[in-house]
Amino acid sequence: MASDNGRVSLSAIDFLGLVKQRKVARIDLAEVGHEGVIYVRSLTAAENSKITSISGKSAKARYYPDKSYEMDLAALTEAAGPKFLMTAVVTDAQDGALLERAFDAAEPDAPHIMMSDGDLVQMSDIWIREAGNRAKAEAMLEAMPNEITNLVVKRVRELSGMAEDKVEEKKDNS
Repeated sequence: MASDNGRVSLSAIDFLGLVKQRKVARIDLAEVGHEGVIYVRSLTAAENSKITSISGKSAKARYYPDKSYEMDLAALTEAAGPKFLMTAVVTDAQDGALLERAFDAAEPDAPHIMMSDGDLVQMSDIWIREAGNRAKAEAMLEAMPNEITNLVVKRVRELSGMAEDKVEEKKDNS
């Protein structure tokens, strides 16, 4: 129930229900010179940690009071791109028809929609079936054009609240 200020106080059960919802963005590959539309979903903290980990160990990040942070660039290994694709690219049981209807019903410039996790189908499941196993599917994704992988990674990071703030370099005039 909304309070006088319009805020909705979530119960403990309602809060846990948030794990069943995902932000989903539509990516028009025409942005990078390819034809077609794909859908990506937000990541959980655990998924993000797995994607950006090095040999199973999470990369160390240093956070600063100004909300900036620095991370070892090795955290974004060459395997991270295919891992982002495997984890974040989704469809639905009707090959995207449900997602398209949801986007059509949303505001025209909505950057994303909210979908029930149960309505989403991981494209990786389909790719693994097609390739025969996970390793072969990931190997196929390693051949994905870099501009597509970069677009997916950028959009997923934005959806998942991981977009980096621009850090201005401070010059020492001493």
